[in-house]
Amino acid sequence: MDILPLDRDDDVMLKELHGLAARSEAVSRVQPVRRTEEEFLKMVRFEFPGEREETAVATVDGAPVGWARLFVPERDNRDKCWSHVEVDPAHRRQGVGTALADWLEERARAARRDMLLTEVFVPVGDRETHTSREFALRRGYSVTSVEIVRSLPLPVAPELLTTELRRAAEAMGDDYELSVHVDGVPAELRQGVCDASNRLILDAPTGEVEFEPESMTVEDYETLLTHLRDTGRTMVTAVAVHRPTGVVAAYTDLAVPTGDPDIVFQWGTLVLPEHRGHRLGMAVKAANLAELARLAPGRRSVQTMNDEQNPWMVQINVDLGFRVVEEALTVRKLL
Repeated sequence: MDILPLDRDDDVMLKELHGLAARSEAVSRVQPVRRTEEEFLKMVRFEFPGEREETAVATVDGAPVGWARLFVPERDNRDKCWSHVEVDPAHRRQGVGTALADWLEERARAARRDMLLTEVFVPVGDRETHTSREFALRRGYSVTSVEIVRSLPLPVAPELLTTELRRAAEAMGDDYELSVHVDGVPAELRQGVCDASNRLILDAPTGEVEFEPESMTVEDYETLLTHLRDTGRTMVTAVAVHRPTGVVAAYTDLAVPTGDPDIVFQWGTLVLPEHRGHRLGMAVKAANLAELARLAPGRRSVQTMNDEQNPWMVQINVDLGFRVVEEALTVRKLL
């Protein structure tokens, strides 16, 4: 077996990795994600500004049997890096995962990082016994937090959204303006959305790991929008603006992919701490779901993740009808 750096210009290898990733996810996730070959290739070739990626492929006789991705932030949280590993089901328990984990730790140390983080997805009830967790613990990782993966069956009853939006409007009064935007917010809201998004990793519960605010700029946001359009993804964003100050007090994003015709991804949701208590979280989520019903009526579910220590956002999801389907353990290795 060889561990080789990925040549992102190698169409043949990337297409083989697309199949490997699909097979791996099909047996590893309760709700697997499907991607078209074109979507996958564009995803792998994209690097978000301010973050460097290193990728390696494990090969046997020239054919890929596993791959690993290391994400190295270069503008914030520079003591950390994130990783992702997938092994073809037909080649598991043959040392592929171990070899790729060794490579990840070596590259993280070379980047002078103190901490390597990754997620381990497990079925509900398996967080203490799942083989992936045991593999991580044997390598010196520890579980630092648990996120609950939930799925919302679509369509959501219109009367439920109407009721929640009415209750939110009563709590917001005249101090907040709610709006929904497709494929990016207008220019005058972009800095506010970036400011809120950068606080998400700081304000959301993260267990034993402490983070710095992220550093996305308006230019980075526009780069992301270009990438999403290129991959055929549609982003739906709801914002609540505090009228007296013009501050984006809350936002939420939904991403509608092309590769899987059934699913929608719930991305970040944040209410600034100083604006909590006005049902803004429910307001932006319900408004986004109402727009989603108009925009993509054929979708069958929305997938989201929340830390189990975030009872406020969890309650919003429960009230909207999200159901628990899986758990994601955040594991950390100190290097």
